[in-house]
Amino acid sequence: MNKAYKAAFSGILLALSAAISAVETLIPLPLGVKPGFSNLPVMTAISELGTGISFSIVLLKSLFVLLTRGATAFFMSLSGGLLSFAVMLLIFRKTRASFLLISLCGALAHNAGQIIAACFIMYNTAVLSYLPVLIVSGTVAGIVTGIAANLIIPKLKPFLRRTK
Repeated sequence: MNKAYKAAFSGILLALSAAISAVETLIPLPLGVKPGFSNLPVMTAISELGTGISFSIVLLKSLFVLLTRGATAFFMSLSGGLLSFAVMLLIFRKTRASFLLISLCGALAHNAGQIIAACFIMYNTAVLSYLPVLIVSGTVAGIVTGIAANLIIPKLKPFLRRTK
């Protein structure tokens, strides 16, 4: 993949991640649960573009959250996003796990990062009582996103590998 194509593809993935994140806030799910589809572009970047670009997408998506939803949402997004990124990258690099497992672990790590951030923001561990809801919703979201990744990312690979 040449540099110009890689830069353009990176920008597309960032825009998709930010747009999906924005749309997900409009979906009326109970208890503040979100589907987590904005992780699809991050997983694609981890798979196809490497650590630096995928890390940049996570950071820039959190910056988008800061600009559109404020500092608390930014801190929650950044905390969840960084922990999720680290877990997904580690699993992707060290195993031959499917995108389903990578997504599931990433979703649960994202929720763990957000719970940790919420404890710091509220100066209280009472938010830990919300953990069972996050584990169930994170599992469902991770599986659904992982299924989508298993369908989408392999279809992109031949196209991306062909471009030189």
